[in-house]
Amino acid sequence: MTITSDVSTDDDSAPIRALLSKPSFLSIWGVGGLSGVVRWFQLLALGIYTFEITGSPLLVSSIPVLWMLPLTLFGPLFGVISEQVDRKILLISSLGSVTLLQIVMAGLANAGELNYEVVAIASFLSGLFWATDIPLRRRVLGDLAGSRISAAMSLDSATGNATRMAGPLLGGVVLQWLGMFGGFTLSGALYGSCALLVVLTRVPGRTGVGMIPNILRDLAGGVHFVIGDKKLRRILLITIVFNVWGFPFTSMIPIVGRDELGLTPFMVGVISSLEGFGAFVGALVVAVLAHRENFFNIYVFGTVLYLTMIGYLSLLTFVAGGPYHSLIATGLTLTVIGIGSACFAAMQSTLTYLAAPPEYRSRVLGVLTLCIGAGPLGFFNVGWMAEEFGVSAALAIISAEGLFALLVLWAWSESAGTAKVEAAE
Repeated sequence: MTITSDVSTDDDSAPIRALLSKPSFLSIWGVGGLSGVVRWFQLLALGIYTFEITGSPLLVSSIPVLWMLPLTLFGPLFGVISEQVDRKILLISSLGSVTLLQIVMAGLANAGELNYEVVAIASFLSGLFWATDIPLRRRVLGDLAGSRISAAMSLDSATGNATRMAGPLLGGVVLQWLGMFGGFTLSGALYGSCALLVVLTRVPGRTGVGMIPNILRDLAGGVHFVIGDKKLRRILLITIVFNVWGFPFTSMIPIVGRDELGLTPFMVGVISSLEGFGAFVGALVVAVLAHRENFFNIYVFGTVLYLTMIGYLSLLTFVAGGPYHSLIATGLTLTVIGIGSACFAAMQSTLTYLAAPPEYRSRVLGVLTLCIGAGPLGFFNVGWMAEEFGVSAALAIISAEGLFALLVLWAWSESAGTAKVEAAE
């Protein structure tokens, strides 16, 4: 049995309900949800396990860096490949490979052969799978959505944010009761389920011309196209700002909870989930209220809100008032940060998809993956500053640096626009 393809091109008043009524879209969306749970579950479990066996916060912080590194190294390459090869085959191959990795890791865990080096290699290999998500799975999701692209990306973003709540909670339970063997076994089962969903789904094929590709030429062509397009250039530069000075703050949440607020590990987990909760709620609101004419405004608003609230979070660590006051204030702040994240994340993929012509979309989404892959620089930046100046100062600095970078980008865009007008006259 194969789930039929149902690419949508018509408009309607209930886009989310219409999308979820399409079996093909539902399957690819479900793949994102199930694999997202594994991602956040493993980031928590591997981080805890690394700290238990090494006692080094620096090595713990290297785990998300290793997950993100393939975005930088291979994201655009996967975008080029997905233009020329059947996307269903690529999805099945990617999911099959990451499922096999979980089986191997479960065997090593059962044999007592896990160590930091093995965990680090597994993190990097898992990152290879995640480097295919934007140029491959999200590309297919956009093709299946048709004219409902904004609702589709917002829904997918909301699902991803929901997994940021479910994944860590599941990870804590599984790690406590079943250990790393149970964790990798569960991960393999979920990834395998995703592969089966894709096998049963008919997805849109490649849009390339069928010629043997020159990968380096096509990759360079995608980058050159982005540089030459004002809209895409501006969208992706904001993505870099967010991923260098915004998102890496999440690695500091446990330190804020434990060292600055004196919370128990359980309560640290609670406040960590609130950022995902805010992002989940925000993404649902964006899916309902966003209109094409205000996509970019929502994108910029989310980025500014996110960076500003990181600065406010740094101030909360200096505010007296007792642990309950600090907990409530921090929780509310993280929820608002999550809302900003939702505005950014939903519009990032939507704007990039809409701004690129069909024949360039996978390559441009690959370049988007490259920009997101700038994140490891941000993680090292905030980690080093926290080591040197303390976590509160580090958060204040990255907030100020990010807002300043946005200001410079805005001034540059305005000056470039003025120069073009004057040249035309």
